[in-house]
Order: sequence, then C-alpha cells, then structure tokens
Amino acid sequence: MKLKTKIYLFQIILSTILFLFLVLNYFSYIHQYKKDINEHINEEIIIHKKQILSSINIANVEFGKKEQLFYDIHNEALNILKNNINLDLEELQKILKSRFQLKDHMKIQIYLIDKNYTIYKTTFPKDLGFNLSIAADAKGYLDKTSIDNKIYVSDFASTDSMNMEYKLYTYSKLIEGKYLELGFVDTRLNNYALSIENINFNSKIKIYNVGKNDTEYYYYEMDLQNYYENKEEFFKTVKRFPLEQSNDDLILNTLKNNKQIIIDNGNIQTVYINIFDDNMYNILGFENFIMQLDINISDKKKFMQNYEYMFLITLITISILLIIMYIFIKKYFTLPINTIRESLINSQKIEDDSILLSNDELSDISKIYNKLYEKLSNEINLNSNLLKENKRFIADTVHQIRTPLTNIMMNAEMVKKLQKDSSLYSFIDKIDASVNMLSNSYEDLAYITTSDTFEYAAAKINLTHILKDRIRFFSTISKVSKKEIESNIEDNIFININQIEVERIIDNNISNAIKYATKNELITINLYKNNDKLILEFKSFGNAIKNKDRIFDKNYREDEGKRGLGLGLNMVKNICDKYGILYEVSYLNNQNIFTYNLSNLKS
Repeated sequence: MKLKTKIYLFQIILSTILFLFLVLNYFSYIHQYKKDINEHINEEIIIHKKQILSSINIANVEFGKKEQLFYDIHNEALNILKNNINLDLEELQKILKSRFQLKDHMKIQIYLIDKNYTIYKTTFPKDLGFNLSIAADAKGYLDKTSIDNKIYVSDFASTDSMNMEYKLYTYSKLIEGKYLELGFVDTRLNNYALSIENINFNSKIKIYNVGKNDTEYYYYEMDLQNYYENKEEFFKTVKRFPLEQSNDDLILNTLKNNKQIIIDNGNIQTVYINIFDDNMYNILGFENFIMQLDINISDKKKFMQNYEYMFLITLITISILLIIMYIFIKKYFTLPINTIRESLINSQKIEDDSILLSNDELSDISKIYNKLYEKLSNEINLNSNLLKENKRFIADTVHQIRTPLTNIMMNAEMVKKLQKDSSLYSFIDKIDASVNMLSNSYEDLAYITTSDTFEYAAAKINLTHILKDRIRFFSTISKVSKKEIESNIEDNIFININQIEVERIIDNNISNAIKYATKNELITINLYKNNDKLILEFKSFGNAIKNKDRIFDKNYREDEGKRGLGLGLNMVKNICDKYGILYEVSYLNNQNIFTYNLSNLKS
C-alpha cells in the first residue's frame, strides 16, 4: 500500500471515528432527552394527581370525623321540618347552627326535593330546579330512604359544580313524595382545584367531571374561575355524546381506554389522564375525573436546541479541522511525495524549491536523489556515448564486411563451377558453409543495428518460396555439420510480414538446429495449415532445453560451450511480439520443437 494511501486511510479512519463518536453521542443525548421529557411529564402527572387525590382524601377524612355530627344535625332538621314543613329554610339554618354550636367555617345548605328528584326549595339558589336523577349517588340514597325511612350520610365528599366547594351530603325521606337533603361545607378545606394552582406555574391544569347515564356520556369542566349563576347556565357548558357513537374526543377516549394520552404541541405537551384508576360510578355517581395537564417544556427544548447548535458547531469545526489537516497533508506530504515519485519514474531531477528548501526528511531525500541523479546522468551520458560509438563501430564494420564478403561468396561460386578436381569439393564445401554462416551472422548484425532506426514495413510475401530458399541456403552448412534437413511445406502460403524479419525467424531457428542438434539426425521443418491455424515448426533431435522460459532472453545461451552472441532468439522474440506471433518451445520424442503460430498474418 502506498504511503499517501496510508496517510489518507488514516485520515479517513480518524474522521470516521470522530463522526461516529459525535453521531453516537448525539443520538444518545436525543434518547436521554426523550427519556428526560417522559420522566418530567410523568413527574408532573404524579405530582398533580397526588395533590388532587390528597386534597380529596383530606376532605373525606375531615368529613369522616364529623359523620356522626352530620347525622345528628340531619336528624334534628328532619324532626323540626316534620313538625313545621313550611318553616323558612334560612331560619332552620340558624336554628341548627345555634343548636349545634357550629363555628363560622362550617356551613349547612338545606334542600327540599320532590318525588321527581327535583330540588324545589333550597338555601343555595344556584341548585334550585336541579334534578338529582343524573347524580347516581344522590338518587341511590333517595331511593333507599324512600323504602326504609333511614337517614343516609354520603360515603364520599363531592365537589359542587356551582362553586367548586367540597360538600358532604346527607339524605332522608321527609314525607311521602318529599325528601330532605343537607349539604355540609367546611370552608377550611380548599378544593383540589384551589390547591393545584400553586403546584407548578409551568403547567396549566383543567379537571373534567365525566358521567354516564342510560343514553349518553357527558362531561363538564370543573372551572374554578367561572362560577355559574344557576344550573341552566352550568348545563350549557356540559358536552354530551350518545353511548354508541364513536368519536375522537380526547376526554372520552382517555376514560374508555383508561390510558393517558399525550399530544405534542411544540413547547407544550398536553396530557389527558384519569384521576382515579378505577371507575368511580358506584362511589361518586360519575365515571371519573379526567385531568388535562398542559406541561411547558420550552426550557428543556431550548436546552436541546442549544445542544443541537453546539453539536452542529462542533461538527462544522471538526470538518474544517479535517479539511485543514487534509490540505496540510496534501501540501507537505502527498504533493512532495508525488513530485519525488514522478521524478523517479520519469528519471528527472527534482526542481521544486518548496521541497528542496523545506529542511525536512523529504528535502534531504530529494537532495540526495539529485546528487545521485547527476552522478547517474553523467554515467548514462558516458555510457550512451560509448554505446553510440560502439554501434557506429559495429555499423561501420558491418558495412566494411559487406563488399569483401560478397566478393568471397561470388568467387567461391566461381571456384565450384570451374573446379574439375572432385577431391577438392569437400574443402570448397567447408569454405562455402563458413561463408554462408558468416553471411547469416552479417544479416543478424545488420538487422540488430538498424531495427531501432529503420522501419521494416510489412508486405504480402510468399512464405513457401522464402522458406524453401532459406533451406537451400543452409543446405551446405548442414551438410558440413553432418546433419540433414527435411521439409514438409505446403504450397502457396502467403502472409503479411516484412521479408527480412521473417527470414531472421527462419534463419535463427535453422542455424540453432544445425548448431545444437545431434549429428547424423534429421532436422525437420514443417509449414502447414491446421483448421484455421497456420503453423511453422522446427524439429531437431538433441538434449532437452533446460530453461524454456529463458531461451528467448537477451544474451542467454543454453550451452555455454557453444560460442555465440546470445542475440538470435531474443531477436526472434522481438519480431514475434511486434506481429503478435504466438511461439512455443516443447520437447517430444527426443526432439526440441519450436512452434510459431502465424494465423493472424494470413493473407
């Protein structure tokens, strides 16, 4: 892995860790925030609910202590009214208060009720005309006393919807078809609505009394701030819903499902919840109290918003720092490293002053490299000049060899034609073979010295004729070397290649076969078509080639005992690579086989 990749990878990992940490921290805080909000809401609910229940319980306890007193007062009032049913009720109030020596905080309200459960006469005008049949506990007690003529004291304090005072009621039959009801008020007992006002100024509370009769649900708000002048005015505020009608009223759904409902109104969380866990119909005469609590969470939301701002600022700050880090790494590490690397790849001197003058490790490396580069450049220039001189010498030498070599070959041919003494033929053959070998080496050197400066263009050639001609050329050499060449060559094989280059392939393979093959064994040369393939093949008996992968390398010789330049097969490889010729070396039946696939050169 590259160094710059490691640096960037480290930065990416560091960035990922930081962002993951921030994100996990953020979501953890969001989770805790929601948990805190729920806990805060539950605490508010518990506090208010506890305060309300405590207020009701205190009232019941205090009234419970005076239950016998209330019974005695009611019994006295009943006896007085039976003796004088037309007695003024306010006068009766005074008599009872005086006779039982009641203090100012204790009030008595007197109600006369007809057979239809309607209040027709009372000391509390607001209740005049009120029909008690909708108050289950009151109607229950009236029905009982009409049967057994007993006095009944209510088991539970009630809240009067007219003035929101705690009252404890007593009931009895007055005469046939008429009833007496007394309401006892202890003004020292604050109504729960009064007591909860000061619980938490961040919360607003409303209490709803929910009742049910044979046909409908109904509820009304127990509003301490709005005292009603009469029952008619009060009944206008009562909301009614048929029993079978489904609706989405939050008060009724809270009652029916006995679950708290929370409505998110932004900074205000509105909670609806039953005050009593059980249905209170048989005790209170109505279903339940429903508390609507508006809890202000603006402070917590503001704190959360501040946290989100801080998170965003932190995120931006870290992002900026990472960008600065990236720019710093790129400027002082990546770019210098890239510059040094490119200089090394392109074999150039490092000229960037920002690197050379930085006085750090990269600067030291660059300066050392420049010194080595200058030294190496001098060596390269020297070697290049020597190489040029060497190539010029070889080219000049080759050029100078051409004329005498041509003369030798021509005169050798003349000698063979004019010589009549057969005893000299063997010597002439050796001379002829040596001249041909020298000519072949000359052609190789001529190609090598010109291949990088002269373009050898491809053309359509008759490979059949060329291959047969080159075999004839090597026939004398093979004869002197006591080796025989046989060939199997199909006629009229045409390919697209430069003639000199294909001759170099052929000559080097035949030359190597003659040089390395076993004496008195055949050298076989095949040129044939096999389906879509065009194959040129050279076979020679001899020892197996040990390093088939290196046989085409420059300056490599399989047998160091055999003299040679080691350039022939490397030259063949370069020509094959140029034309896309596939080549392969194998060993089968004691023969080394060089195979060349010329399919892509077919004309």
